[in-house]
Amino acid sequence: MARIHLLSIDRALAQRISDAMGAHVSVELAQSLDEAEFDGPGIVVIDHASIPAERAMNSVIAEVSQVAPGRAVVLATEDMYAGHVLQAIRAGATDVLPRGAVAAEVSEILSRVLNTSLASQGRLGRFTLVLGTDRDATAVLATDMALAHSLDGTSTLLIDCTLPSSTAEAYLDLKVDYGLASAISDIDRMDASLLGDALAHHERSGLSLLTLDGGTGAEPVGIGPADIVGLIQLLRASCGHVVLCGGSLRNGGLLRELASQAQSVEVVCSQSIRELDATRRLLDRVAIDTASAQRLRLLVWEHDPRILLDGRRMADALDIDTVLGVPVDRVVQRNALNAGRPMMTERDGGAYAHAIRRACGISAQVKSTGFGIDRMRRAILRSVERSA
Repeated sequence: MARIHLLSIDRALAQRISDAMGAHVSVELAQSLDEAEFDGPGIVVIDHASIPAERAMNSVIAEVSQVAPGRAVVLATEDMYAGHVLQAIRAGATDVLPRGAVAAEVSEILSRVLNTSLASQGRLGRFTLVLGTDRDATAVLATDMALAHSLDGTSTLLIDCTLPSSTAEAYLDLKVDYGLASAISDIDRMDASLLGDALAHHERSGLSLLTLDGGTGAEPVGIGPADIVGLIQLLRASCGHVVLCGGSLRNGGLLRELASQAQSVEVVCSQSIRELDATRRLLDRVAIDTASAQRLRLLVWEHDPRILLDGRRMADALDIDTVLGVPVDRVVQRNALNAGRPMMTERDGGAYAHAIRRACGISAQVKSTGFGIDRMRRAILRSVERSA
């Protein structure tokens, strides 16, 4: 849980901040930071009214910045004149909060500062980037990878950037009306409770879904690459794993930045010389750096050993070291997509589900032998009873 250390003696101020921030943020009232614990993300709020008359505001802010290194400092003051605010910022304050602000203003200012702190101080969730030129195949595979992690107990968010409509939305049979543009506009007040209310959720697995278009069927306007990168950084502070399907994203700089942050970059390609060439051009456009290239892995979609263009040759052509085949029954895949029943949620996913779990680093679930032995014992006892 994020924490706000409030340097003040005013319990009423502490209560107003606590009420404004909600239950997801802890507010601790203190007169000193000497015994404060900085074991997680958080910020420090200095109550200007509690600063002794003999102490200068500048020195207090500087001292707090030294005692709590890396923590953002906010000054709560009744003096909001430009000169005073500028003086506080120059002394090291990240922002200034009107001491008598209403709950909405308190929440807006402190959430903005706190979210920045979460992204820089918090423990970020794993980030997987999935790229490919076949948009349906890329989205289906990204969705099933996200489902595998979610079903394994990890809080997972899937971001599908496929246009003109989200393939993942159809595959999961969900109605999505909250997209990247809406999330970016809410970034200053983004928290776990907002995500829980705004995002679409797959009931069976618990997977959350965010789409590029937000149900509009059109590319969002007014957002830039930096907005998307910043949003993903914040979302990783709220989720255990974020899987992003590159889909229709073609901005080389954006994809390169996302690849540099990702723990793994999955490249989806089928055993087709034309798709292999298109994938090569995609990777050339992204121009992934050497460090990111080491995290690349080729996932051969609809892998069939009878096709002469094997995965190793494909990986060599793409200059990728690691390759994994993903066998797919095209009829099963089409039926799953049309019906909105993902293959990973089927009771027996077969070789496909095994390959997805292997790609995710999730060990296959081993059936308990105890159940089989107990059932055999009961059958033997029934047989004995009948013969007696």
